[in-house]
Amino acid sequence: MAFFRCRAFLGCMSLKTGVWLLALLAMMVSGPGAAGSWLEVVWMKDHPLTLYGKLTIIIQAAAFSSLFLISILGFIAALQGARGAVYIYSKFIFIHGALILLSLGLTLFGTLTPEKSNPDVEKCVNGSTSTVIVEFCKQRLSIAHILSIALIGAALAIQFYAWIVASSYGEDLDTTSAVDKYFRSETYSDHEARPLSAAYPEAPFARVRR
Repeated sequence: MAFFRCRAFLGCMSLKTGVWLLALLAMMVSGPGAAGSWLEVVWMKDHPLTLYGKLTIIIQAAAFSSLFLISILGFIAALQGARGAVYIYSKFIFIHGALILLSLGLTLFGTLTPEKSNPDVEKCVNGSTSTVIVEFCKQRLSIAHILSIALIGAALAIQFYAWIVASSYGEDLDTTSAVDKYFRSETYSDHEARPLSAAYPEAPFARVRR
């Protein structure tokens, strides 16, 4: 995993800033995705899909929900500067990537081949006149499904970059932090130990008494 490392976020900001920004962005993407997915799970009680369709939506809801929870951990850990917790967060993000990839694959395949998700549209609609329910039952390429695919794709991209930034920060590769530590040590190593009175027996620029 040492192939993907960075020393600054977007080339100019610290890795610590990058971790909490990406975690916040992941929450903003996964939150609505989880809410929409669980809403579809509720719809399935009155508007049944095939086993493939049910499995796709449940995995999608689980992927968004778990990403939201993991991102909360990363956000808090980064704000507190806890490198160990951030490194653990990077591992969770890496493992979770498999679930997001699975969800994206199932959603794409089900959208492009709607007969796999729901061959019996009339049974699923169950007399409903709602356009949203009809589109949900058809499981074809619609605005709702395009939005779902876009959210999963965005979550995957954010997750990949978050893994790189978080793991780099956890391994103390933050250039900004290293520079700060260097200047702090150079500034205080020689003068912090001695009081100011010892360095200057008399006040600087003191007026000479005659």
